[in-house]
Amino acid sequence: MILGIDIGNTTVEVALIKDLENIKSMKFKTDLDKTPDDWLLNFHFLHSFFNEEKSKVEHILVSSVVPQIDNSIKTSIAKYYGIKPIFIGKDLNIPIKINYENPSQVGVDRLLNSFAALQILSSPIICIDFGTAITFDIVNRHGEYDGGLIFPGIETSIKCLFSKTAKLPKVSMEKPNSVVGKNTVNSIQSGLYYGYLSLVEGVIERIESFYKEDFNVVITGGNANLILQDLKRKVFYEPKLPMKGIFYLAKSHLK
Repeated sequence: MILGIDIGNTTVEVALIKDLENIKSMKFKTDLDKTPDDWLLNFHFLHSFFNEEKSKVEHILVSSVVPQIDNSIKTSIAKYYGIKPIFIGKDLNIPIKINYENPSQVGVDRLLNSFAALQILSSPIICIDFGTAITFDIVNRHGEYDGGLIFPGIETSIKCLFSKTAKLPKVSMEKPNSVVGKNTVNSIQSGLYYGYLSLVEGVIERIESFYKEDFNVVITGGNANLILQDLKRKVFYEPKLPMKGIFYLAKSHLK
């Protein structure tokens, strides 16, 4: 069994991965003040909740974009599992050619998603991840990482709007009943929902126009399933894309 850890800016997803169809995961808040013992309790809770023995974990792979907590996670893993974790991008490189001006600037999460998408779909591929930031990552027809686009995420936009305005309320992301809001809450929700829906559709169209070819599209991350409700084009929804990337990486590079 593989333990996959995906450290993002908002949450840390921890998953027990037996195979592609058997991924049991939980998300914990990304907290820079957590001690190794705090993370140890999270790991213990994960195993207790899913009734899985920690002794069955053979490999631990970590994808992190928050280096400030890497040492705490590493210490906790050593204490709880007695296994040295493999940090993707440091201890194990993702096997994909990077056509970026400075390859070291590409987040490991973006490369992991692109690698996972390549195992599921044929290139060219647009990989869209709804996280703290919304990222569009491009895999060209040769299976190479070509670059992408980065936008503020939905929750990030909500927090910014709430903190920078005196009278606008903080709202949750929901599909509105109408594109034209009849009150302030509905107006904000409509702006968020249809704004991001149009963002996804418009950017996909511009990417395909730029490359002059059709792309397969895979979408993952929080709020992705909400946007999918009215997306006009066919896309592949994979909520466990990062964990599947970890599985593919482990199976192809670890014994």
